[in-house]
Amino acid sequence: MKQLPAATVRLLSSSQIITSVVSVVKELIENSLDAGATSIDVKLENYGFDKIEVRDNGEGIKAVDAPVMAMKYYTSKISSHEDLENLTTYGFRGEALGSICCVAEVLITTRTAADNFSTQYVLDGSGHILSQKPSHLGQAFFVFCLICFKKVLLLKFKCIALRLILIKTN
Repeated sequence: MKQLPAATVRLLSSSQIITSVVSVVKELIENSLDAGATSIDVKLENYGFDKIEVRDNGEGIKAVDAPVMAMKYYTSKISSHEDLENLTTYGFRGEALGSICCVAEVLITTRTAADNFSTQYVLDGSGHILSQKPSHLGQAFFVFCLICFKKVLLLKFKCIALRLILIKTN
């Protein structure tokens, strides 16, 4: 036996949280509600397999929090396990966004009331920021998930191909 690479572990564990377009949309809507949004728009292209777009009028993410906004085990909601007893939110933004990053290309545009302009972030599969640039979009939080589940489908195709090779060699 051998240990799986960290990227493979991350993809496998995320596919248990993010199992469908519906679960992506659910997680993003819960994030919007936790951010105090009173308006949430959801748009899907090709039933969400090509693009999922969620826009809200919530509080946005502070620039200081942006580097860890999609990192697993980062949250502003609790400090310790004791805080779980008083939790009144749907979940932890880093957990959802981090899992979505594993199965899709993710762009996030956000602006808080204190910001002069919004910023668009492009995230990698681990939730790290690849690039950022100013954006013309107003105060809110926008998430664009592109080519959803491509990585999961590629992993499934590789497993099927490996099974076929094993069957042929036996």
